[in-house]
Amino acid sequence: MNVMSMILAFALTCTLGLGGTSLTVTGEPVAPVAVPPAKAAAEPAVTYEGPGFDTPEAALTCYLEGLKNLDFEQMLHAFAWETQARHYDVEVLHKRLRVYSPSVKPRMPSFNDFMLSATLHELRSSQVDLIYQSLESYILGEDYHQGRVITFKEDADADAYLQKFDNGRLENLRSMSNIRFLSPDTVTSNKFSMEKNQENFIKQSAYYGADEIVNIVALADVGSDMLYCCPTAARYGDRWYLVSVSSFTSSLLGVSINYQAFMCGQGL
Repeated sequence: MNVMSMILAFALTCTLGLGGTSLTVTGEPVAPVAVPPAKAAAEPAVTYEGPGFDTPEAALTCYLEGLKNLDFEQMLHAFAWETQARHYDVEVLHKRLRVYSPSVKPRMPSFNDFMLSATLHELRSSQVDLIYQSLESYILGEDYHQGRVITFKEDADADAYLQKFDNGRLENLRSMSNIRFLSPDTVTSNKFSMEKNQENFIKQSAYYGADEIVNIVALADVGSDMLYCCPTAARYGDRWYLVSVSSFTSSLLGVSINYQAFMCGQGL
């Protein structure tokens, strides 16, 4: 039984207190200019995160409504960016991994405002890339390349392949409805709450530097298809945000990196 079949089975058999939620859903030389002494860092002109949410479910609903509305910025509005960057602890991360790897994002300490900004943008870049991959796999459906390189012998081959994206599938997301939330234990047959897994979850989440970390599972209907996503949400102070589209729960389910942001289909 594959991942989506497992989730569908649990969704059909479990009774949850949370219930269902519906979307509403050539010039002169330039004279040198003296550089003034550095001043204290001012507040950034652009901020990327919103005010946060009262619950993790509200943060995930914002993300899914953005997907439904085909509004990428709304999806990103659900995340902690500046807050996460300020609290992100790479020392904890590297001590857990026992390696320093170029594949880890972010991986350098934020020892000044410049590096803090770099961390912020690396966090955004890594999440945007995961969402981008999930969008690609969803749009292409059965034509998805599964990470393989596609070669083109002729210009016409490139044209033909790129035409695959213009299939109207993305617009189907506008029909998304009936968001409902499940517990990680519901979709993992209680593996999530096993003592060893809870220990690993706590260790793997510590580098966020948050006051509280949860995994939150959501299902939604997209026409006759089912959409699944399970991000990691964090509470900083009294506000909740998403911090990653991936999660310990998705890892337990064996969800591929290409589907971390969401996956959607029949019998997947």
